[in-house]
This record gives sequence, C-alpha cells and structure tokens, in this order.
Amino acid sequence: MIDIEIIKRDLRQLRKVTHSIEALMTMKDKHEKRLEYLSGLPPSEAVDEEKKRIEELLKRIDIQGYIARATTLEEKYMAAIDKLDPLDKKIIIDGYINGKAYYKIGWDIGFSTQGVQNRITIIIKKIASLL
Repeated sequence: MIDIEIIKRDLRQLRKVTHSIEALMTMKDKHEKRLEYLSGLPPSEAVDEEKKRIEELLKRIDIQGYIARATTLEEKYMAAIDKLDPLDKKIIIDGYINGKAYYKIGWDIGFSTQGVQNRITIIIKKIASLL
C-alpha cells in the first residue's frame, strides 16, 4: 500500500502538470499567431528581431515533457480511480485532478464543503488500498 501523503502529492502534481500543459498550449498558439502576423509585415530590423525572439521561445516550449510527466502519473493512479464508484470517481477527478473547488463539487452533488473534504480522505484511502 502506498502512503496516503504520496498519493495526495502525486494527484496535486498531476493537476499542476495538466494545468501547465494547457497554459503552454495556449501560449504556444498565441506566439505562433503573433509570428504569423509578423511574417505578413514588411521586413525591418525590429520585425526580424521580434520574429527571431519568438522562434527561440517556441523552441524552448517543452509540452511533450509535461505530457510525459502527466502520463506517468495517470498510469500510476487511473486504474485504481477507475475502480471507484461513480460518485467517488467524480469527486476525486473534479477535486484533485481538475482542481475544482470543494464547495462547487459539494453544490453539484449535494454535499457540504466539509462533507466533500471528508469523502476525499476516504477516497484517498480507497485508492491506496487499490494500488
């Protein structure tokens, strides 16, 4: 059985990595659009410097590395999470992986914030026993 604190840490890390992937994809898209816009402008030293700066930045964006980290964590926990009953699965995915506020989860399922927190503690223990 894996330590409960390790599970909590890993699930929080998965949420952070997933958020980072989304942010990096958005940033990459915006920079690519900016680069496309700059490519349509008449050549100048300032435009060329800005294009070069953006191209260098785009080369450093490592979305694949974040995806690999997320995949590793998902592989470790998703089989156990899939074995949970549907309500527990929804709570843990919404609360830990998607980062949804506990009061919002509670509102959706008819629990208090404290009830969601208590249920998450039980769910984490279930996950630990399934690993």
